[in-house]
Amino acid sequence: MANEDSYLVDANLGLYLVADGMGGHAGGAHASAMCADVVNKVVRRGMARLMGMPQEDVSDVISEILTASVSEASARIFDHAQADRSLQGMGTTLTGILFFGTRGYIIHVGDSRAYLLRTGTAQQLTTDHSWLNEQIEAGLITEEEAQSSDLKHIITRSVGFERMVEADIVSLNVNFGDVFLLCSDGLANYISAEELSDLAVEHHYADLPRVCTELALERGGEDNITVVVVLACNDYDQRKAVRKMSKTVADTLPALP
Repeated sequence: MANEDSYLVDANLGLYLVADGMGGHAGGAHASAMCADVVNKVVRRGMARLMGMPQEDVSDVISEILTASVSEASARIFDHAQADRSLQGMGTTLTGILFFGTRGYIIHVGDSRAYLLRTGTAQQLTTDHSWLNEQIEAGLITEEEAQSSDLKHIITRSVGFERMVEADIVSLNVNFGDVFLLCSDGLANYISAEELSDLAVEHHYADLPRVCTELALERGGEDNITVVVVLACNDYDQRKAVRKMSKTVADTLPALP
């Protein structure tokens, strides 16, 4: 199977991303990799603006930085596709989190997802930009009907398919012991939030990517699966990136910067 997913683990910056490319193997893989790279560089460059800034302005500026990073990534991917006919139509989802101080900032486009695992529960932090989710929100179909639909692959927003895209930015307080799980739809389509909370209770966090991936595959998962797990802890020196799996699975245990 050709893998069109990409991920980013930048513990020093506190930035973690999952991107699921589309548009054929060459285009999808190129779009997701370019997206992760551009967002990382723009965020790294932009965070220098926070030096000496009043605390009350920090959240707004970080949101501006993240929004700018997605805008630049979308424009570059789109322009690159226009210059190379073999890549036309490529795009990618993007879901990630940036940690700064005691807060986390979710950035999201498409149908990859971010979950918060806290005190035995799992909460989805992102809203799918998909045709099915729009039908659910409009009351036209139920979540149960959506689960059995063959139209899960249709998304309504992506990075790079058009030159401009709007990203969702969500900020939240981060507690020590919080676990954030980022994943592509190759996992989200087969495991519910309730099941994720049970798996987090039953297994070590370091094993969650492997356990979740194996369960999705057992249930017939055929798409690329990417999982990044981030644990907020209070010892900066203990952060570490652990093994990667063949289906593009990264497991990371960092502390907050």
